[in-house]
Amino acid sequence: MQARLRLLKGATALLYFGPLLAGIAGFGWRVVPLFVGIFLLWLFILRPQQWPRTLADWSRPEALIALLTQSLVQLLLVAVSLGIGRGIGGVLGVMPAIPLMLPVAVSFLSIPLARMIWDPWRADVGEDVLDEALARLEGEADPADDLKRRTEVAARMVAALDRLPPEAAPELLADHLHAMATQTSHEALRVALMDPIYDGSATAVVRRAAAVHATDPAVVDLLRGSTYPMAVFRALTDGSTLALFAARCADLVAQKPDRLADCPDPEDVMALAARVPGAAAELVALAKALTRAKAAMAKPGALANGGQS
Repeated sequence: MQARLRLLKGATALLYFGPLLAGIAGFGWRVVPLFVGIFLLWLFILRPQQWPRTLADWSRPEALIALLTQSLVQLLLVAVSLGIGRGIGGVLGVMPAIPLMLPVAVSFLSIPLARMIWDPWRADVGEDVLDEALARLEGEADPADDLKRRTEVAARMVAALDRLPPEAAPELLADHLHAMATQTSHEALRVALMDPIYDGSATAVVRRAAAVHATDPAVVDLLRGSTYPMAVFRALTDGSTLALFAARCADLVAQKPDRLADCPDPEDVMALAARVPGAAAELVALAKALTRAKAAMAKPGALANGGQS
């Protein structure tokens, strides 16, 4: 559907190129009503849902007001396009000798082309109307904007985790996080979980959720290369959450040693074990698991078989 919408945008561009070309060719304001008629015809054919469908409906005052309003909007669009064209022609000092029918034909061609690409009546049987579909396409055009929107949704969901008990079971947190991901994404959840940890505002349950999320095998495989587990390890300071993280991360690399690249170094883990007695046993076990994973990855053919030992 996205490819079809992009073709539709290209066909629609011809509509505006007509008065622009007329302006470059030096045609005056007398051509404006002609292009306004073409623009209105485009609206009638491509956006029929906006217009009355019976003669009785057309006789109502609101229908005439809508027609007048749309006519004024199209008049403005044509005038701006024509004015830009005349400005371009003036700056270039060139006014090509072309017949008026050429820019008129260019604008008019937009109508059959757009109609072949898009069936507006399919909106009545479940397909988006034109404005909604194009708006969604614009939203998908910039991945950064889409991630920002998803992260805002994820941040609201993460804030709601505070309704859970501080020592919520990892399985319960994992269920909540996977449910959240269906409404946003695991990448957005990663950002939404880490931001409060970095700024010091994260509650105990949010820190536990980050430890669970960063060591979820499906999440780690999906976000491979993001060093998500390593970032959580470096950001956590309390013993109970570090113990939870260490136990889960040890299982993570034991299952698939090639996940090692996203996890902390054994030396860093051992150094932290000496500073956090409350999680020392789990951190030492993690360091050993990471060392074994390193040895497994060093074996000939380890990368070829996916790091399985």
